[in-house]
Amino acid sequence: MNIERVDLLVNAAGFMRPVSLGAALEQAESDWDAIIEANLKGSFLMAHVVASRLPRTGGRIVNISSIGAQTGGSRSGGMAYAAAKAGLHGLTFALARELAPRGCTVNAIAPGFIAGTGFTGAWSDERVDAIVAETPVGRPGTPDDVAAAVVWLASEAASFVTGTVIAVNGGWRIG
Repeated sequence: MNIERVDLLVNAAGFMRPVSLGAALEQAESDWDAIIEANLKGSFLMAHVVASRLPRTGGRIVNISSIGAQTGGSRSGGMAYAAAKAGLHGLTFALARELAPRGCTVNAIAPGFIAGTGFTGAWSDERVDAIVAETPVGRPGTPDDVAAAVVWLASEAASFVTGTVIAVNGGWRIG
């Protein structure tokens, strides 16, 4: 790959599979490693590749995290996903500190319940209704809500914002 300049990197990889303490150790470890690799290590590797290609001023990295980093996950077995996304917060802070002298910003977005994504399809209608009822804005989020936050963080308007995790959750955490 011969790319000379990257203005914006959005690390949006994510998947979850249950990791159970009741499973055989080999299976639990294999599932844990796969989730950490996709949700955390991949973001580190992409940042490493892109860092030298960011412009001297104005480069942006936006990591897509999850409300699960703050809640420990939304369902049983979500510990690896929650740990990976919490680790992504730490990576965001460390990268922000390291890249700030170059005029580059690094932030994360922690979406809450976002309708129409692969994660929401696994929940029952009753669970979805309960989440919406706990959300002060009274509706699920949309992919466009998350995209709007990315667009803002990528813009000049956010040039003084770095090392921040923005919750895009309709107030779900304050419920």
